[in-house]
Amino acid sequence: MSSEVIITLFDSIPLWVMIVPILLCSVIAIAVIIERVIFYRRIDYDYRLIAANVVNLMRQEKYDEVRTLNSQYAGPIIGIIERIISPGATDARDRLLLESSENAIRTIEKYIGTISTIATISPMLGLFGTVTGMMKSFSGLSKIGQAAHDLLAYGIAEALITTALGLLVAIPSLIFYNYMVSRVSYYIKEVEYVANMLMET
Repeated sequence: MSSEVIITLFDSIPLWVMIVPILLCSVIAIAVIIERVIFYRRIDYDYRLIAANVVNLMRQEKYDEVRTLNSQYAGPIIGIIERIISPGATDARDRLLLESSENAIRTIEKYIGTISTIATISPMLGLFGTVTGMMKSFSGLSKIGQAAHDLLAYGIAEALITTALGLLVAIPSLIFYNYMVSRVSYYIKEVEYVANMLMET
């Protein structure tokens, strides 16, 4: 395949082919960010205090009071306690603790891979638009007259637009990814603490 055919192929790629994937990434990123912020706010409790109260009540076999206490909270970590105090949980407590802890961690880690992928591929999509835009600019240099100026300006504009959009999506996504990592790490430690406390009852 000759270089002219390759250049013609890239010249034929419209701008929307580069912009649509970046915009799709931005929509997904916004949806994930909103969902995770709401989720983290909803489960933001003092689990060490809750676990201490639950363990104290369980040692006194006041399970109704434990259920009443749990009803005031929500979230996957509270779900660990609910599984342990459910009917028939006494005989398989270790297995239930392991299963419920793993489920809680999976729920807490949800979408972290999605936001990481968006933070990674968005600038690359922008870079791809930069490459195609610059190729269109260089293709314009081979033309004569006003067409050359038009193609040169269009190619440069396309390169700058896609680069800017890619970075505009990637930078907030990367910032929120780091925030998610810190929150996930914190809540995993809380899961381990609650599980260990319940294990000792």
